[in-house]
Parts: sequence; C-alpha cells; structure tokens
Amino acid sequence: MIRVSFRCSGVEVSAFAIAVGLGAALGLFRVSRQRSGQWLDAALIVLAVSLVGARLGYALFELTYFSAHPVEVLQIWRGGLSAPGAIVGASLGLWLAAAIEKVQVLRLADWLYPLIPPVSVATWLGCWLIGAAYGAELPTGTWWAVQSPDLSGQVAARVPVQLGAAVALAVFYYLMETLVPLPRPSGWLSSLAMSWLVLVSLVASFLRADPMQLWRGVRLDTWVYLVLLVPFFGLFAWLNLVARQKPKG
Repeated sequence: MIRVSFRCSGVEVSAFAIAVGLGAALGLFRVSRQRSGQWLDAALIVLAVSLVGARLGYALFELTYFSAHPVEVLQIWRGGLSAPGAIVGASLGLWLAAAIEKVQVLRLADWLYPLIPPVSVATWLGCWLIGAAYGAELPTGTWWAVQSPDLSGQVAARVPVQLGAAVALAVFYYLMETLVPLPRPSGWLSSLAMSWLVLVSLVASFLRADPMQLWRGVRLDTWVYLVLLVPFFGLFAWLNLVARQKPKG
C-alpha cells in the first residue's frame, strides 16, 4: 500500500492533497490548450470556490463539532472536505466566473469541462490513498477485494469503492470525449459530465462504510447527491432534447 502522507522540509503533505493537486494541474493544462489559455482565470476561480464549498460542506456535516470550534472551519490544512460541498462550490464558482468574464454560463461550463475528468478521478484515487470513503471489509481471499485503509489507517481487504468510482469516471469520460459527436448545445457536455459524476458518487455512497450521519436511515451525503442529480440530469435531458430536435427544424 502506498504511504498516505509525505514529508517535505519538515512539513507533512497528505497523499490526497498531492493527488488532487496533480489532477487540478492536469485539468488546468487541458483548459490552457483552448483559446490560448483564455479561460485559465475562470478555471482557477471555479477551483478556489470549489475548495471553499468542500470545506463548508464538511463543516455542515459535522455541525455539532464546528459550532463549538468555529475558527477551525477556516483551517483547511487540518483536513476535512466534502465532495457534495465541492460540487455545489464549483457550480457557484462557475456563475461567479461567468459574471466576471461576461460570458454565458453554459458556454463557459463547456469550456471548463476539461477540469472535470482529471480532478474527479484524482479525488477518488486520493480518497483511496488516505482511507477516506472506504468500503466495507470483505472475507479474506475475495478475489475482487482491494487493500485499502480506513480512517484509522488499518489496511484490510475491502469493497473497492474508491477505485471502482475512479475507473467508472475515467472510462466514461474517455468514451464521451472520443465517441460523442460535436457540436452540441452549450452546456450539454458539462451537464452530462456532472450528471455522471454525481450518479457515480451516489452509487458509491451506498457502498461506503465510513461514518456519516443518517437521516431516515440513509446517509446524509446520499440525500445530497440525490438532490444534486435533479438539476444536472434535468439540464442534460433538456439540452439533449434540444439537440435532437434542432436538425428537424
């Protein structure tokens, strides 16, 4: 198993931070190849607001603790991020970037689509490295189990939640980029990509064994993913209908 953290000049750096940083760097590189890097500033805004959203989302999930320690909400380096919060933050960051750049939101969303595959895949791989979002333990000898730590660092054969999600995202995005004919209506590409990201995260939430507060017997993050799936998939379905009707017109 790969070490979950590294030391550089006396500072401990989480493997999750390294993985997500590399994913973000690759995403920014992909964005820079469009229009001579015109949308790099917008991409940085989306990433920054997404990080803020991820931290605030985590604080909301752990509201009992952070209500007693409000200053720690700002201490991102202490660890604790929420994927649903990151998705909401990225959406708000997109609107902010569109307002600053004075460009249509859905059009900008498609131009920034290249961020989504590397960042989402790297995030799930980072979760595997540090033992976040881990699956339940499986009997010894289960052929499809993957060695993965939990939050305490205990390594065991588990349901491959993180690696399964990473592979599902990588394969889908590769097929989408190589097989989907373009052009499509503005927002079609990004809404499809985000719909798949939320759907994969939703399915993974049912397989996760890490602790999470429940509501009506269901994980809170599962409920949030269900809510998030509605606008993303609804937008994609509507744009897909527009794409199919346009040639007839």
